[in-house]
Amino acid sequence: MDLAIWDYPPAEFLVSGFTSGVVDNPFRIKRYRPEKCAALLVEGEVDVALLPTMLALQASGAIDVIPSVGLVSWRYPYARLAWQGGLHDFPETIAHDKRVAQERFVTRVVLQEHYEVAPEFVSHEGTTPRDLLETDEDAALLVGPDVPSLQLDPFTMDIGREWYELANYPMVWGLFVTKRDQATDELIEALIASGEAADENRSVWVQAQETTASLNEFYREDLRTGIDKLAVASLTEFRKYLFYYDVTEDIPDLPFVYLDEEEEDGEEG
Repeated sequence: MDLAIWDYPPAEFLVSGFTSGVVDNPFRIKRYRPEKCAALLVEGEVDVALLPTMLALQASGAIDVIPSVGLVSWRYPYARLAWQGGLHDFPETIAHDKRVAQERFVTRVVLQEHYEVAPEFVSHEGTTPRDLLETDEDAALLVGPDVPSLQLDPFTMDIGREWYELANYPMVWGLFVTKRDQATDELIEALIASGEAADENRSVWVQAQETTASLNEFYREDLRTGIDKLAVASLTEFRKYLFYYDVTEDIPDLPFVYLDEEEEDGEEG
């Protein structure tokens, strides 16, 4: 089976149960940008992919979501909004890479709902985070694996932390997704086991990384691999905002698929 994950370190931690050899790995793991993972799943090139939550919910009628495991965090150094003014002088325009739809949406919601500002988002084609800082817009939405290493002089806002302060729940950035009715018990069990093993092996994995003190704290304290009650509550809030902001026509379903034995237990109960 082929598994597509993001070429981000947090996604690598999510599958580190496989790569560390703690659990058996039935997958050939491939690493791409988030939107490329989604495209490969649609094209049938992979069996399961880590999708940005927004893309998964927009396609909820055609996919199944693996339960109990996902990319969840209380803050997120891989998505930051940078500008000169600080909280006393919000930007009127924000430059962003057109491919980062989810981070743009979360930023829009946070600014509107938490700070009552509605800047214009200006799309740029395939622009690096560093290049976005050089545009004519007032602010830059910086997303990607290189963001934590940038030397940022302006004021910066952690989009993950801002979501937490707005919703009171951690942000669910990514979900493991298959096409509808394509998730097998083997696939579900393996992904759940890898997430659990990653948590159990967290200290060993973090020690093996070359990280700053801030990133070390992020991986030890803020990053989660499980879809627990708090993550489900966050997804509920996120789904409502997708509807309220006209991204989806209705509040989208959350199509979790479960192991056959769990479905049978539910029917017997």
